[in-house]
Amino acid sequence: MKTWFAFLHHQLWREGLDTLPAWRALPLILLRALILSARDITGERMNLRAMSLVYTTLLSLVPLLAVSFSVLKAFGVHNAARPTLLSLLAPLGADSVQMVDQITGFVDNIKVGVLGVVGVILLLYTAVSLVQKVEQGFNEVWRVRRERTFAQRFSNYLSVIFTAPVLLFAVATIGASVFNDAIIDWLGVSGAAAAGLRVLQGMLPLLILVAVFSFIYSLVPNTRVRAVPALSGALVAALLWETSGVLFAQFVAGSANYVAVYSGFAIVIVFMVWVYVIWLILLFGACVAFYIQNPGYSSGHDAGTAFSPRQRERIALAALGQLARAHARSVPGMTPRALAHYLRLPESLLEEVFEPFIEQQLVARTDEQPPRWLPAVDLASVPLAQLLALLRSQGEQQQLHPHDLAAEPTLIALENRLEASQQSALENLTWQDLAGDLQTDPAERS
Repeated sequence: MKTWFAFLHHQLWREGLDTLPAWRALPLILLRALILSARDITGERMNLRAMSLVYTTLLSLVPLLAVSFSVLKAFGVHNAARPTLLSLLAPLGADSVQMVDQITGFVDNIKVGVLGVVGVILLLYTAVSLVQKVEQGFNEVWRVRRERTFAQRFSNYLSVIFTAPVLLFAVATIGASVFNDAIIDWLGVSGAAAAGLRVLQGMLPLLILVAVFSFIYSLVPNTRVRAVPALSGALVAALLWETSGVLFAQFVAGSANYVAVYSGFAIVIVFMVWVYVIWLILLFGACVAFYIQNPGYSSGHDAGTAFSPRQRERIALAALGQLARAHARSVPGMTPRALAHYLRLPESLLEEVFEPFIEQQLVARTDEQPPRWLPAVDLASVPLAQLLALLRSQGEQQQLHPHDLAAEPTLIALENRLEASQQSALENLTWQDLAGDLQTDPAERS
């Protein structure tokens, strides 16, 4: 595997994207995204994340469906949810009907009036926990450490739980009614036009999957995901979903021995394996979306936020230097996309790096769309040592226990000597000096 990856790295990363025409750069970006996504999804981190989501799904599936069924029941279309479940579990083969019957039976047994206020709150909490786990998984893919606030999570999660079933049912129903044979006959179309509509009718499940996955990839991560990357990741995930469903169905049909081995647990085990495959597909599509939005992310970067303290320091100083250079050229700040493109790093990482400087009101973020980062103070008044001190103290606890190792007098004296040496070496150097050290001109474009 490593030999093949080294070969692909040599072949696919030897040319820079900036020097290629669009017709060559776009397929290369997609191919790189697929290679890097395959590397991430076969790694330990994504496998553990998918397994965690399987466990959470098993605990949250019935409460989530109970909430969804109640919403659909309010619109009088709750009976249509069963065909959706049958389609979702179709790769399980003949066992899919039994599994759907068990799930719907559990849901029917949930009586809101009997549960009481505390029971309903626990029901909603269990359903929300699944959405939260999904967000954490996607944030890991997008290298985002900052989670939404409690108020944001409460409003966003509940809106997804209550509106997603209705939207999904509406899209599926309207699409099926538009392209069914009765509508085609009523329109009076024939020949190539009727054949084209029937092709669209056959592609409808795939198109619905792409729409749903695009919605998930755009909304769930706690960062801005552009439309084209989200749509690209959704298309790849939908194609994998359809292909995996056919292959998994053949596997189940040809594996009669598992029933003899696992007896009554066989259907549960097969269901868990299929749920695991589903989450791997969703995470793979999210990885594809991430790498398409961040094409400069090379194969040398490890999956996750595996940057050393020195690398993060260099990233922060390079980003602050670009802001200083743009300010010197009278450019009103830089957009996250432009800065990420120039530094070949994801926007989410730059947002995390800028966080302490925004908190200290050294960097401002405009409210326009797209937003821009720009200096909020006079650059010549900010010592370079102060910027480095902010970077070093990011995420530190303000109070230490007296018996903490970090409170040892010897260590404190050594740290004070190191800080004094650093300030002496950086004496008279300010933020403004970072602009003069840069030899290349950043692309101050939106």
